[in-house]
Amino acid sequence: MSNEIAFLAEYAAGSPARSALELAAGAAQLASQSGGTTVALAYGPGSADAAGLGAFGAGRAVALGDQATPAITFAAAAVAAVREIEPLALLAPATPNGRDLAAALVGLLGLPAFGPVRAVRIEDGQVRSEQATLQGTVVTVSQPVDDAPRPAVVLVLPSTFTPIEGGAGAATVSAAPASEPGPFGSATVVESHPAEAAVANLEESSVIVAGGRGVGSADGFAPLNELAAALGGAVGASRAAADAGWVPYQLQIGQTGKVVKPALYVGCGISGAIQHRVGMQTAENVLAINKDPDAPIGEFADLFVVGDLFTIVPKLTAEIRRRKGT
Repeated sequence: MSNEIAFLAEYAAGSPARSALELAAGAAQLASQSGGTTVALAYGPGSADAAGLGAFGAGRAVALGDQATPAITFAAAAVAAVREIEPLALLAPATPNGRDLAAALVGLLGLPAFGPVRAVRIEDGQVRSEQATLQGTVVTVSQPVDDAPRPAVVLVLPSTFTPIEGGAGAATVSAAPASEPGPFGSATVVESHPAEAAVANLEESSVIVAGGRGVGSADGFAPLNELAAALGGAVGASRAAADAGWVPYQLQIGQTGKVVKPALYVGCGISGAIQHRVGMQTAENVLAINKDPDAPIGEFADLFVVGDLFTIVPKLTAEIRRRKGT
Protein backbone atom coordinates (compact mmCIF):
# COMPACT_ATOMS: atom_id res chain seq x y z
CA MET A 1 0.00 0.00 0.00
CA SER A 2 1.10 3.54 -0.72
CA ASN A 3 0.37 7.06 0.44
CA GLU A 4 -0.32 8.12 -3.12
CA ILE A 5 -3.38 10.20 -3.91
CA ALA A 6 -5.05 9.20 -7.16
CA PHE A 7 -7.62 11.14 -9.14
CA LEU A 8 -9.78 10.59 -12.20
CA ALA A 9 -8.74 12.87 -15.06
CA GLU A 10 -11.23 13.10 -17.90
CA TYR A 11 -10.10 14.24 -21.35
CA ALA A 12 -12.25 15.50 -24.21
CA ALA A 13 -11.26 16.74 -27.67
CA GLY A 14 -7.59 16.31 -26.80
CA SER A 15 -7.56 18.40 -23.61
CA PRO A 16 -8.15 17.72 -19.93
CA ALA A 17 -11.54 18.78 -18.53
CA ARG A 18 -11.54 21.50 -15.90
CA SER A 19 -12.45 18.85 -13.33
CA ALA A 20 -9.15 17.09 -14.08
CA LEU A 21 -7.17 20.28 -13.42
CA GLU A 22 -9.09 20.95 -10.20
CA LEU A 23 -8.54 17.43 -8.89
CA ALA A 24 -4.85 17.56 -9.85
CA ALA A 25 -4.50 20.55 -7.54
CA GLY A 26 -6.56 18.85 -4.84
CA ALA A 27 -4.54 15.65 -5.06
CA ALA A 28 -1.34 17.66 -4.75
CA GLN A 29 -2.65 19.29 -1.57
CA LEU A 30 -3.61 15.94 -0.05
CA ALA A 31 -0.29 14.36 -1.10
CA SER A 32 1.56 17.06 0.83
CA GLN A 33 -0.48 16.02 3.89
CA SER A 34 -0.05 12.27 3.38
CA GLY A 35 3.64 12.40 2.49
CA GLY A 36 2.93 10.69 -0.82
CA THR A 37 2.72 11.62 -4.46
CA THR A 38 -0.09 12.06 -6.96
CA VAL A 39 -1.19 9.86 -9.83
CA ALA A 40 -3.80 10.66 -12.47
CA LEU A 41 -6.02 7.96 -13.95
CA ALA A 42 -6.54 9.62 -17.33
CA TYR A 43 -9.14 8.59 -19.88
CA GLY A 44 -10.75 9.95 -23.02
CA PRO A 45 -9.46 11.50 -26.28
CA GLY A 46 -6.03 13.00 -25.62
CA SER A 47 -5.32 11.13 -22.39
CA ALA A 48 -2.41 9.23 -23.94
CA ASP A 49 -0.55 12.54 -23.74
CA ALA A 50 -1.37 13.19 -20.09
CA ALA A 51 2.16 14.40 -19.31
CA GLY A 52 0.79 17.95 -19.28
CA LEU A 53 -1.03 17.22 -16.03
CA GLY A 54 2.35 17.55 -14.36
CA ALA A 55 2.05 21.32 -14.63
CA PHE A 56 -1.14 21.13 -12.58
CA GLY A 57 0.10 18.91 -9.77
CA ALA A 58 0.23 15.32 -11.06
CA GLY A 59 3.42 13.38 -10.37
CA ARG A 60 2.59 10.65 -12.84
CA ALA A 61 -0.33 9.46 -14.95
CA VAL A 62 -1.79 6.12 -15.98
CA ALA A 63 -3.53 6.22 -19.36
CA LEU A 64 -6.67 4.09 -19.19
CA GLY A 65 -7.59 4.59 -22.85
CA ASP A 66 -8.04 7.43 -25.31
CA GLN A 67 -11.11 6.30 -27.23
CA ALA A 68 -14.16 8.58 -27.39
CA THR A 69 -16.51 6.31 -25.47
CA PRO A 70 -18.56 6.68 -22.26
CA ALA A 71 -16.52 6.66 -19.06
CA ILE A 72 -17.95 3.34 -17.91
CA THR A 73 -16.02 1.58 -20.69
CA PHE A 74 -12.78 2.44 -18.85
CA ALA A 75 -13.90 0.66 -15.66
CA ALA A 76 -11.89 -2.53 -16.22
CA ALA A 77 -8.68 -0.56 -16.83
CA ALA A 78 -9.38 1.66 -13.82
CA VAL A 79 -9.88 -1.38 -11.59
CA ALA A 80 -6.55 -2.84 -12.72
CA ALA A 81 -4.77 0.47 -12.11
CA VAL A 82 -6.25 0.93 -8.63
CA ARG A 83 -5.31 -2.62 -7.66
CA GLU A 84 -1.73 -2.02 -8.74
CA ILE A 85 -1.34 1.41 -7.12
CA GLU A 86 -3.37 0.83 -3.93
CA PRO A 87 -3.56 4.57 -3.21
CA LEU A 88 -4.73 6.05 0.05
CA ALA A 89 -7.50 8.02 -1.65
CA LEU A 90 -9.08 8.37 -5.06
CA LEU A 91 -10.66 11.70 -5.96
CA ALA A 92 -13.47 11.60 -8.50
CA PRO A 93 -15.31 14.59 -10.00
CA ALA A 94 -19.02 14.91 -9.20
CA THR A 95 -19.83 14.98 -12.91
CA PRO A 96 -21.87 12.43 -14.89
CA ASN A 97 -18.75 10.61 -16.17
CA GLY A 98 -16.97 10.89 -12.85
CA ARG A 99 -19.95 9.46 -10.97
CA ASP A 100 -20.26 6.54 -13.39
CA LEU A 101 -16.62 5.54 -13.20
CA ALA A 102 -16.39 6.05 -9.44
CA ALA A 103 -19.52 3.96 -8.88
CA ALA A 104 -18.06 1.13 -10.95
CA LEU A 105 -14.87 1.17 -8.89
CA VAL A 106 -16.78 1.22 -5.61
CA GLY A 107 -19.02 -1.65 -6.67
CA LEU A 108 -16.37 -3.86 -8.27
CA LEU A 109 -13.76 -3.42 -5.53
CA GLY A 110 -16.03 -2.94 -2.50
CA LEU A 111 -14.48 0.42 -1.65
CA PRO A 112 -15.74 3.00 0.87
CA ALA A 113 -17.27 6.05 -0.81
CA PHE A 114 -17.97 9.59 0.34
CA GLY A 115 -19.65 12.57 -1.24
CA PRO A 116 -20.34 14.72 -2.92
CA VAL A 117 -18.07 16.64 -0.57
CA ARG A 118 -17.14 20.27 -0.23
CA ALA A 119 -13.80 19.64 1.53
CA VAL A 120 -11.37 16.78 2.01
CA ARG A 121 -8.10 16.44 3.92
CA ILE A 122 -5.64 13.89 5.29
CA GLU A 123 -5.22 13.79 9.07
CA ASP A 124 -3.29 11.16 11.04
CA GLY A 125 -3.06 9.05 7.90
CA GLN A 126 -6.85 9.05 7.45
CA VAL A 127 -8.99 10.52 4.69
CA ARG A 128 -11.54 12.91 6.19
CA SER A 129 -14.24 14.57 4.12
CA GLU A 130 -16.87 17.22 4.84
CA GLN A 131 -20.38 16.81 3.50
CA ALA A 132 -23.66 18.69 3.97
CA THR A 133 -26.37 16.49 5.48
CA LEU A 134 -29.90 16.81 6.86
CA GLN A 135 -30.92 19.07 3.96
CA GLY A 136 -27.89 21.28 4.39
CA THR A 137 -28.42 22.11 8.06
CA VAL A 138 -25.48 20.03 9.32
CA VAL A 139 -21.94 19.49 8.05
CA THR A 140 -20.60 16.03 8.85
CA VAL A 141 -16.98 14.89 8.85
CA SER A 142 -16.57 11.29 7.71
CA GLN A 143 -13.69 8.84 7.38
CA PRO A 144 -13.32 5.14 6.52
CA VAL A 145 -13.33 2.58 9.33
CA ASP A 146 -9.91 1.27 10.29
CA ASP A 147 -10.17 -2.00 8.38
CA ALA A 148 -11.80 -0.55 5.25
CA PRO A 149 -10.23 -1.48 1.90
CA ARG A 150 -8.23 1.16 0.04
CA PRO A 151 -8.62 3.59 -1.52
CA ALA A 152 -11.38 5.72 -0.08
CA VAL A 153 -13.30 7.08 -3.09
CA VAL A 154 -14.24 10.72 -2.61
CA LEU A 155 -16.70 12.38 -4.97
CA VAL A 156 -15.66 16.05 -5.13
CA LEU A 157 -17.90 18.98 -6.02
CA PRO A 158 -16.79 21.30 -8.83
CA SER A 159 -14.75 24.34 -7.71
CA THR A 160 -13.76 22.68 -4.43
CA PHE A 161 -10.14 23.05 -5.56
CA THR A 162 -8.57 25.77 -7.70
CA PRO A 163 -6.35 24.64 -10.58
CA ILE A 164 -2.67 25.46 -10.25
CA GLU A 165 -1.67 28.28 -12.60
CA GLY A 166 1.75 28.69 -14.12
CA GLY A 167 2.99 25.29 -13.03
CA ALA A 168 5.89 23.57 -14.75
CA GLY A 169 7.06 20.04 -15.24
CA ALA A 170 5.70 16.94 -16.88
CA ALA A 171 4.11 13.83 -15.43
CA THR A 172 5.46 10.46 -16.41
CA VAL A 173 2.85 8.49 -18.35
CA SER A 174 2.38 4.73 -18.38
CA ALA A 175 -0.28 2.47 -19.84
CA ALA A 176 -2.82 0.82 -17.58
CA PRO A 177 -1.91 -2.71 -16.50
CA ALA A 178 -3.71 -5.56 -18.23
CA SER A 179 -7.25 -5.91 -16.93
CA GLU A 180 -8.72 -9.22 -15.83
CA PRO A 181 -11.94 -10.59 -17.32
CA GLY A 182 -14.91 -9.26 -15.41
CA PRO A 183 -18.28 -7.52 -15.65
CA PHE A 184 -16.83 -4.66 -17.70
CA GLY A 185 -14.03 -6.53 -19.42
CA SER A 186 -15.93 -7.00 -22.66
CA ALA A 187 -18.50 -4.23 -22.36
CA THR A 188 -19.58 -2.57 -25.58
CA VAL A 189 -21.65 0.54 -26.17
CA VAL A 190 -24.86 -0.45 -27.96
CA GLU A 191 -26.38 3.02 -28.19
CA SER A 192 -25.32 6.51 -27.12
CA HIS A 193 -27.25 9.76 -26.81
CA PRO A 194 -24.90 12.68 -25.99
CA ALA A 195 -26.45 15.36 -23.81
CA GLU A 196 -26.77 18.93 -24.95
CA ALA A 197 -23.76 21.05 -24.04
CA ALA A 198 -25.79 23.04 -21.49
CA VAL A 199 -26.79 19.84 -19.71
CA ALA A 200 -23.38 18.21 -19.88
CA ASN A 201 -21.56 21.25 -18.48
CA LEU A 202 -23.96 22.23 -15.69
CA GLU A 203 -21.92 20.79 -12.82
CA GLU A 204 -18.67 22.31 -14.09
CA SER A 205 -20.03 25.75 -14.98
CA SER A 206 -18.70 28.70 -13.00
CA VAL A 207 -21.92 30.64 -13.67
CA ILE A 208 -25.44 29.19 -13.42
CA VAL A 209 -28.73 30.95 -14.14
CA ALA A 210 -31.53 28.89 -12.65
CA GLY A 211 -35.29 29.18 -12.99
CA GLY A 212 -38.08 28.01 -10.73
CA ARG A 213 -41.86 28.01 -10.54
CA GLY A 214 -41.90 31.77 -11.07
CA VAL A 215 -40.61 31.35 -14.64
CA GLY A 216 -44.09 30.13 -15.50
CA SER A 217 -43.48 28.04 -18.62
CA ALA A 218 -40.91 26.50 -20.93
CA ASP A 219 -40.96 29.70 -22.98
CA GLY A 220 -40.22 31.62 -19.79
CA PHE A 221 -36.73 30.11 -19.78
CA ALA A 222 -35.83 32.01 -22.96
CA PRO A 223 -34.59 35.17 -21.16
CA LEU A 224 -32.68 32.96 -18.71
CA ASN A 225 -30.93 31.27 -21.61
CA GLU A 226 -30.03 34.70 -22.99
CA LEU A 227 -28.59 35.82 -19.65
CA ALA A 228 -26.62 32.59 -19.26
CA ALA A 229 -25.18 33.01 -22.75
CA ALA A 230 -24.15 36.61 -21.99
CA LEU A 231 -22.43 35.46 -18.80
CA GLY A 232 -20.82 32.43 -20.43
CA GLY A 233 -22.70 30.13 -18.07
CA ALA A 234 -25.28 27.35 -18.00
CA VAL A 235 -28.98 27.14 -17.22
CA GLY A 236 -30.34 25.17 -14.28
CA ALA A 237 -33.74 24.72 -12.66
CA SER A 238 -35.59 23.87 -9.50
CA ARG A 239 -37.54 20.64 -9.14
CA ALA A 240 -40.82 22.51 -9.66
CA ALA A 241 -39.70 23.64 -13.12
CA ALA A 242 -38.46 20.16 -14.02
CA ASP A 243 -41.62 18.47 -12.72
CA ALA A 244 -43.68 20.85 -14.85
CA GLY A 245 -41.82 19.64 -17.93
CA TRP A 246 -40.37 23.06 -18.75
CA VAL A 247 -36.78 21.76 -18.73
CA PRO A 248 -35.19 18.27 -18.71
CA TYR A 249 -34.52 16.69 -15.33
CA GLN A 250 -30.79 16.77 -16.10
CA LEU A 251 -30.95 20.49 -15.28
CA GLN A 252 -32.56 20.02 -11.88
CA ILE A 253 -30.55 21.34 -8.94
CA GLY A 254 -31.34 20.35 -5.38
CA GLN A 255 -31.72 17.49 -2.95
CA THR A 256 -33.03 15.10 -5.63
CA GLY A 257 -31.06 16.71 -8.46
CA LYS A 258 -27.52 17.91 -8.98
CA VAL A 259 -25.24 19.59 -6.47
CA VAL A 260 -23.36 22.55 -7.92
CA LYS A 261 -20.77 25.02 -6.70
CA PRO A 262 -20.49 27.90 -9.19
CA ALA A 263 -18.78 31.21 -8.63
CA LEU A 264 -22.11 32.92 -9.39
CA TYR A 265 -25.61 31.50 -9.00
CA VAL A 266 -28.52 33.56 -10.32
CA GLY A 267 -31.87 32.25 -9.06
CA CYS A 268 -34.87 33.55 -10.98
CA GLY A 269 -38.35 32.90 -9.66
CA ILE A 270 -37.02 30.34 -7.18
CA SER A 271 -38.42 30.41 -3.65
CA GLY A 272 -35.29 28.87 -2.13
CA ALA A 273 -36.82 26.01 -0.16
CA ILE A 274 -34.33 23.85 1.72
CA GLN A 275 -34.64 21.06 -0.86
CA HIS A 276 -33.27 23.40 -3.53
CA ARG A 277 -30.83 25.16 -1.26
CA VAL A 278 -28.95 21.94 -0.49
CA GLY A 279 -27.98 21.72 -4.15
CA MET A 280 -26.49 25.20 -4.51
CA GLN A 281 -25.69 26.55 -1.06
CA THR A 282 -21.94 26.35 -1.60
CA ALA A 283 -22.06 28.82 -4.51
CA GLU A 284 -19.60 31.63 -3.90
CA ASN A 285 -22.10 34.36 -4.78
CA VAL A 286 -25.89 34.14 -4.96
CA LEU A 287 -28.09 36.64 -6.79
CA ALA A 288 -31.84 36.10 -6.39
CA ILE A 289 -34.65 37.72 -8.37
CA ASN A 290 -38.17 37.17 -7.03
CA LYS A 291 -41.47 39.01 -6.79
CA ASP A 292 -42.00 37.80 -3.24
CA PRO A 293 -40.01 39.88 -0.74
CA ASP A 294 -40.46 37.09 1.83
CA ALA A 295 -39.08 34.29 -0.37
CA PRO A 296 -36.68 32.09 1.68
CA ILE A 297 -33.93 32.58 -0.90
CA GLY A 298 -33.64 36.19 0.27
CA GLU A 299 -32.36 34.97 3.63
CA PHE A 300 -29.11 33.62 2.20
CA ALA A 301 -28.69 35.47 -1.11
CA ASP A 302 -25.78 37.91 -1.34
CA LEU A 303 -28.01 40.19 -3.41
CA PHE A 304 -31.81 39.92 -3.38
CA VAL A 305 -33.68 41.84 -6.07
CA VAL A 306 -37.44 42.09 -5.51
CA GLY A 307 -39.24 42.47 -8.83
CA ASP A 308 -40.49 40.88 -12.04
CA LEU A 309 -37.79 38.64 -13.52
CA PHE A 310 -39.19 39.21 -17.03
CA THR A 311 -38.43 42.91 -16.64
CA ILE A 312 -35.16 42.62 -14.76
CA VAL A 313 -33.42 39.74 -16.57
CA PRO A 314 -33.60 41.21 -20.11
CA LYS A 315 -32.28 44.55 -18.84
CA LEU A 316 -29.48 42.79 -16.97
CA THR A 317 -28.58 40.83 -20.11
CA ALA A 318 -28.56 43.99 -22.24
CA GLU A 319 -26.29 45.78 -19.77
CA ILE A 320 -23.85 42.88 -19.62
CA ARG A 321 -23.66 42.75 -23.39
CA ARG A 322 -23.17 46.52 -23.56
CA ARG A 323 -20.25 46.36 -21.14
CA LYS A 324 -18.74 43.44 -23.03
CA GLY A 325 -19.23 45.21 -26.32
CA THR A 326 -21.23 42.35 -27.81
